[in-house]
Amino acid sequence: MTTLSNDNINLLRDFVGISHWQSLIGIIVFFSIILALSIFIKKTKPKFLIRIFTGMGLGLIFGITIQAITGSNSHNITYPNLPGTPIKPNPDYIPWVAKIVHWIELLKTIFIIGITMLTIPLVFLAIARITSKKNSNSKTISKVSVVGITILLINVAIAFTIAFGLGIAFKIGQGFNLTDSGSYDKTTAKTIPEIIISYVPSSLIGVFTQTLIIPIIVLGALIGFAIKKLTKHNEERMDKARNTLETMWKIIISILMMFIKIMPFAVMSMLATAIINQPIGALANIGIIIGVAYLALLITFLWHLLSLYLFGINPYRWLVKAQKPIIAGFTTQSSNAALPIAMNTLKEDLKVKEEGSDTVMPLSTTIGLSGCAGVQAGIILSFLWFSVILPGNFPNWTIAILFINGLIVTLVASLGIAGVPGTAAVVTAGVLGGLGFGSYYAAVYGIIGALDGLFDMGRTAVNISGGLQATVIASRNQELIEDEKLLLKKYLFRGLHILTKKVEPNC
Repeated sequence: MTTLSNDNINLLRDFVGISHWQSLIGIIVFFSIILALSIFIKKTKPKFLIRIFTGMGLGLIFGITIQAITGSNSHNITYPNLPGTPIKPNPDYIPWVAKIVHWIELLKTIFIIGITMLTIPLVFLAIARITSKKNSNSKTISKVSVVGITILLINVAIAFTIAFGLGIAFKIGQGFNLTDSGSYDKTTAKTIPEIIISYVPSSLIGVFTQTLIIPIIVLGALIGFAIKKLTKHNEERMDKARNTLETMWKIIISILMMFIKIMPFAVMSMLATAIINQPIGALANIGIIIGVAYLALLITFLWHLLSLYLFGINPYRWLVKAQKPIIAGFTTQSSNAALPIAMNTLKEDLKVKEEGSDTVMPLSTTIGLSGCAGVQAGIILSFLWFSVILPGNFPNWTIAILFINGLIVTLVASLGIAGVPGTAAVVTAGVLGGLGFGSYYAAVYGIIGALDGLFDMGRTAVNISGGLQATVIASRNQELIEDEKLLLKKYLFRGLHILTKKVEPNC
């Protein structure tokens, strides 16, 4: 009798993607849950948040069940080894679990690819539409962008300070005595001129095939301003150009809504995959690092809420409206993938005018990532202090010198970080390399990166939270918010108004 095994059924293993009877049962169970969830949503029509949390809960239960069946082994094909050693096959690798993951991450992959596909045209059309409008105010767009970038960089500085302080307080890295074996990619450490050059689109067509946000913003602004300038002598033709941009915008938004509808199923797939693929056994060794990191993320998020209140935004109403893109960031682990949802939320739910929503939010996926730049760098350097510097390897370094230099390098590095999965490795290499500790990259990341997928979920959620916070505050500063219930009549801090315009005493 023929059985489902690796040895005698290559068709099932290599084409269908099923290697054992266990994998077949797991796949059937998972997609049966998906079907039941879709029927539940269709019949009861619950609110979006309920749909998302239901998907998260089901994915969590499925992932934990698989972990329990297999004894909480790591199911990745590879696993982190001792610092500086090559990646080797994982002895705990279980083939039938890998096939289950291969199938259940299908919805996750489709969702992320689809949303990411929409990001570049969405940002391009958003910027081109704003700048090409006859009544658009270029000064307002410039001011809201400058204020937004300022807030984003302040967020990074505060997030870095929080993470670094907590890391020192909890002495993460104590007991680790790392060596400077290994190397890092020196191209991750860029100078400011190199960062600025990378913002300039190098190809009119090629820029649409990349995931870089700022070059597409620059191109969209150039085309928009060109349309507006040509309106004086070719009004009829330029009106047609503007109408074309509007039509394309509506088409892209319609496609976006299709992908948002499958988000609960994608969330279930993402969380199940994340739980199954995590080396849970490693949590005992580095659990305190992840715990401190998430505490830093939580405090950074609370800073976002506090700053909203200080600048006259109702933080509760903001959170109710902003939860959709924040959850999208948590589950997709990609600021770029969550960007279309965030931009739509700003306009449709938070009632932010396009001059604010379509400029600051796209910038926040590259500049000033609170989680992936601020918190990540703070955790790395506090870990470095106890594991490398304090044991006596660098006697000239004090904790104050490490903090000040680390803050500066982190702020510079945060100017050009792509909001895609895997950013942590780039940040780690850039910050350590910028401070002269590049040879410790493999040792540091070999430990901190062991549970990077779990950490990245929280980091990305805080990235999106910071982008939404900066957009709303900058838009409040330029009076670009139409929702009066979101605004507080009296608020405590109005310092940013001094930078951009005169404040009336009783406004």
